Amino acid sequence: MVLGDLLPGLRLRLSNRMNVGRAVVASCILQTMQPGTAVAQNSSFVSRRHRRLKYLLWALMGCATLLISIYIEIPLIRLPREEAFLRSLPLLILPHALAGTIALICGPLQFSSQLRRRYPKFHRLVGRFYVSSVFVAAPVAIVLATRHDDFNVIPFTITTAIQSVAWAGTTAVAFVAARNRRIQSHRVWMVRSYAVTFTFVFLRLLRFIPAWNHLGAKKTNAAMVFVTLLAVMIPEIASFGRSLGASFFHRTATD
Repeated sequence: MVLGDLLPGLRLRLSNRMNVGRAVVASCILQTMQPGTAVAQNSSFVSRRHRRLKYLLWALMGCATLLISIYIEIPLIRLPREEAFLRSLPLLILPHALAGTIALICGPLQFSSQLRRRYPKFHRLVGRFYVSSVFVAAPVAIVLATRHDDFNVIPFTITTAIQSVAWAGTTAVAFVAARNRRIQSHRVWMVRSYAVTFTFVFLRLLRFIPAWNHLGAKKTNAAMVFVTLLAVMIPEIASFGRSLGASFFHRTATD
């Protein structure tokens, strides 16, 4: 009699569990079939691809820096006239060269998301080194431009001033944004700042192109200003490229 009373309850429990299991399976199937799941998978793929492209970009930038150091900068400072110029202004050359090198090295560390998450204090310390280096190297570059005899002083000084103001200005905005906890704005302006930092490598890299070496002073100065302004627009260019990639994968997932 007791067993007969228990059987209906056991059957009801088994039936409920089977219904729950069927609902879970059906939910998984529906999620797999929904376009949103495909979009999420594609977004993950885009994220991995973006990370690989970032590593590739840093590797290329490192190789470019090493290339100009070996084949342009070192042979240049060995020229008698350039060597005499460097020796005549050691109190300007050394701070500018050291600060510029520190800024060039600190930049990639600032863009490491893992380093930023795991060691926020170190991230802020490297950021202070970067900002300080830019604020030293940028004004000194203008002073050095007025002392160089190999160029038409006034146009070259104006060009250098535009580069230095863009460099220090973007860095200052990034610094203020970080102090005000506007993290997204800080990141965007740091991208601009380091893009301007790397123009000093990129412009030297152009010397491997014969046509660049025959532009003349006016065209060279104009090209230097154009490259600097283009560097300031890097976030907008990158954002446009990402939006095109995201829209492409979204259309692919929903078709």
